Amino acid sequence: MNDIFISYRRGDSAGHAGRLFDRLTAQLGAEHVFMDVTDLRPGQDFAVELEHAVARADCLLAVIGPGWLDAADAAGRRRLDDADDFVRREIAAALGQGTPVIPVLVHGALMPRADQLPEVLRPLARRQAFNLTDARWDSDLRELLQALGIDPTAAPSAPAATATAAPPAPAGRGRMAAVAALAAAMVVAGAAWLAWQAMERGAPSDDTTRTATPNTPSDNSDPRADAAAPSPAQATAPQPQRFAVALPPVSEVRFRTSRAQVIFTLLAIRQEPRDSATQGLTVLVRMLNRGPYDEAFGSDQFHLVAGDQAIAPTNTLIGLVEGTAAKEAALRFVAPANADNVALEVRLNGETTRMPISLRARTPIRDDPALDEFGLAKPARTVDAVKPLPASLTAGQRIDVGGAGYEIKGAVIERETVEKASITFTIRCTAPAGVSTYFGSGTVRLWVDGVPRAPLNFVNMAVDAGTSKEDRFVFDLVTMPKTLAVGLLNAGDSAKVPLALGPLAPR
Repeated sequence: MNDIFISYRRGDSAGHAGRLFDRLTAQLGAEHVFMDVTDLRPGQDFAVELEHAVARADCLLAVIGPGWLDAADAAGRRRLDDADDFVRREIAAALGQGTPVIPVLVHGALMPRADQLPEVLRPLARRQAFNLTDARWDSDLRELLQALGIDPTAAPSAPAATATAAPPAPAGRGRMAAVAALAAAMVVAGAAWLAWQAMERGAPSDDTTRTATPNTPSDNSDPRADAAAPSPAQATAPQPQRFAVALPPVSEVRFRTSRAQVIFTLLAIRQEPRDSATQGLTVLVRMLNRGPYDEAFGSDQFHLVAGDQAIAPTNTLIGLVEGTAAKEAALRFVAPANADNVALEVRLNGETTRMPISLRARTPIRDDPALDEFGLAKPARTVDAVKPLPASLTAGQRIDVGGAGYEIKGAVIERETVEKASITFTIRCTAPAGVSTYFGSGTVRLWVDGVPRAPLNFVNMAVDAGTSKEDRFVFDLVTMPKTLAVGLLNAGDSAKVPLALGPLAPR
């Protein structure tokens, strides 16, 4: 039986839904959680199997992201208004048969109002929603598990073959009892969440080595880092010598999934002694998502292998990499002091590979303000190189992509903080005659020195056939770029518009 059904829209919340699925299957076992990409076999009727799975479920989690409500098809029509839309059919079926439905809001999404939903889905607006935030993913997820009647501290479920050793589950879990239990659990979870928030606000972070990295997912402190926290006496001691470890010959690995090609690149490695028994290793990794949908990027995808030990990171990273975009993250490990050869293990969708690293190939990191924490030369910052700010780049370029026309009407660089600048593009989209066009955050990318970045702001609209709309797209611009281009994606087609950097020359 599939006890929990996860409903989601791939272009809106695939990464969050995937992480939720991983945690639920770890706690309950794969046979008790249904998600289409994992549970459908080749040749199965997609619609029929989904409806059967919803009918067997004891609870449906409707994962709702910022684009869930207004997501449009290729013709520009809202998907929820299509009676054959799978997300609509899943939720409507659960509501119709009395299955508890919990809206799970991710990526800052708001709960839709009843008047924004098709009639068959309007009861969803009366369901108590649950927020899963990237910054507090672990604690939020614990609360959700408790609301589902799952003990988040319990050991993961045993495989079905060994499940006979566990006491049998009580029979007769009627749906009305499940609804009442869920409602009560949600109230208790809400109170616990408020208490947790109050405690968190009054407690200092225990992760004192946190660093800010552009386009990096949230880096939350982990209880496992407590053992590594310096005592007051140690805090006054001289900084131990740190070393830059040479990158291995194989420092890039690629995974191909049914939806995307994902590339992980090892960018830098730092080694530092901790005590007679352990050493610290920090690795900087970039994830490039070449697919059209969001992909999860988190610390649970990585381990450091030293001999027969698989060592998890001491810091927690939880985030997403949008389609055709990249992000970087620093991962910290504590390894045995005598380990000279280790490997960075990377996992994605059940596939695993390792990048061997020799810790003997290292050089001391000089105490030099011109070097970063990995011993690499710091690149020039945009805020230092471009004076005065704001500054404008030449705009007015027009290009056709996937049948639609796009005009870059303006590009302005502004200071955000002492260290960071942003660049804002004003882009107009003109839909072809007879066909509506999606125009939003998934349409525009900024290619900085050959690496694609997603916009910071959220844009989501449909441009009616033969009409035009324009909006602004904002990107970070921390380091001074050597090359800059605007990438445009539409209907499976893509193009890049190079930008002249003359106005960015130092003055």
